[in-house]
Amino acid sequence: MPVCTDESVGKVCGSGASTPPSPTTPVSCSPPPPRYLSRKSSSTFTLLDRRYLTPSPPPEPDLGLLPSFIGWYPAFFLHFSRNLLATFIYLMWNQFFLMGPALWVSLWLWVFWKCVSYPLFFAKWFITLMFTPATELIRKKRTVMISGGSSIQTLHLARNFFSAGARVVVFEVEGTFGLARFSTAVDKFYTVPPPRGDRAEEYINALKEIAADEKVTYYIPTCVTTTAYYDALAKPHLELMGVSVFSPGLKEVLQLDDVMELLRRCHIEGMSTPEYFPVMCKEEVHRLYDDGTLHAGRHIMFSAGPLGCRDRMKVLLPNTKRNFKGIHYISIHRPWVIVKDYPGDHFITCTTVKDSKVLANVTCKVEGSEGRMVPVDHKEIDLWLNQLFSKMKFLRPVSGHMSFRFVECTNSGSVVPLGCRVGVSMPYICHTSVHARLVWKPCRHFSRQASGPLVAPQGRYWISEAIIGAIRRPSVKKMTELVRTVLDRREAIFSYWDPIPYCAYYHVQLPLNKINKLVRRIPELGH
Repeated sequence: MPVCTDESVGKVCGSGASTPPSPTTPVSCSPPPPRYLSRKSSSTFTLLDRRYLTPSPPPEPDLGLLPSFIGWYPAFFLHFSRNLLATFIYLMWNQFFLMGPALWVSLWLWVFWKCVSYPLFFAKWFITLMFTPATELIRKKRTVMISGGSSIQTLHLARNFFSAGARVVVFEVEGTFGLARFSTAVDKFYTVPPPRGDRAEEYINALKEIAADEKVTYYIPTCVTTTAYYDALAKPHLELMGVSVFSPGLKEVLQLDDVMELLRRCHIEGMSTPEYFPVMCKEEVHRLYDDGTLHAGRHIMFSAGPLGCRDRMKVLLPNTKRNFKGIHYISIHRPWVIVKDYPGDHFITCTTVKDSKVLANVTCKVEGSEGRMVPVDHKEIDLWLNQLFSKMKFLRPVSGHMSFRFVECTNSGSVVPLGCRVGVSMPYICHTSVHARLVWKPCRHFSRQASGPLVAPQGRYWISEAIIGAIRRPSVKKMTELVRTVLDRREAIFSYWDPIPYCAYYHVQLPLNKINKLVRRIPELGH
């Protein structure tokens, strides 16, 4: 067997063969040949030479103190501008990230509204042709203009005046859902700019343009989305154009819409009034907390004075001074009044007054936490209303719709007023079409006695509340009551000859209102 020499081992190692040496064969520990050593050492030294021989950057020249001092300002300005721009971009991106969902929801709501509105308009036109005789379509009618086209009260007013033989024109401020535009009782629908603060010129000019274009003879403000203060400002302008405005003047509005002034007048005339405390500064509110006046019971603070009638605000006061947050400005020019609310049954009215006499009245009892209204016959409230307009002295006879709030005290059983708002309130939906003929007589042969009931005897119901009430506690009794309610009573919005507003309210307006509330809460949740 041949003996392996050092040369053979070196050749094997340097040959690049893949077969390793045998474990029985002794491996030589002698250094490799010189050519391998020189090759490795030369490559290593070459790398070291490149690393250490890299030329260093030349030193910056000394420009001197004055050039450095002058150049510091542009450098500082550039650094500051860059950081400011980065901060601004970050804030903008943060706001866009928070408002992005709201913008997308608003965009899809707009697209959804466009897709829904055109079929509804076509259905309205088709139903109008089906249920309206041809002679009625071509007959010349007097035009009635009604405000607040997004409210249910306006929808019922339009239907009642349409049944009385009038041509109805409705308008609403921008940014609200025009429910009445889908009614077959409404011939034209307009949107007007909303009045804000002292700027009411655009609102008044828009009303004048509508009255001139549509040849309006009668105007009924509902004061739902705008206060009666602005309609009182527009009243003399419309009356100069020959339009009869069924609303009080500015001075009468300041007497009725101002809770402090109304309670003061009632107290002078010897009528029943609740405990009320006029306040002209925050210190007076703190004083009422300190002496224990506001610690027990329920107290509501209403805005008073001319500006209070314009803004029409109210705040439910807490029972402790620590929880009171004076978020509204209180001064002599912006007074407020604190009214005590007594425990007991609460009532709200829709009172129609013509020439300072109560022409019609609907009183509803407020039930439940959701404020469900049930029409009732309350003689004491009717007597109080008649006494009010017979005793109060106005500059001229008052005509219009008013809404009074009362509480029947549990302890004493007496009826106490809590305030008044000029305008059409929700109890109006209990009126029949006879009410429109009382307010605006279509002909001289009209007879109140032969015209039928003024108030729907069975009242109204909301289909959503009836269904939810039956689902919450399902039973045979609840289902029987639901069927009886649907058969015997009239729904608050539905009418067989005008069904489109019913669909628009329950399937468009209510969902949109809930989505709008959610959209408004998105920025608050982000903070």
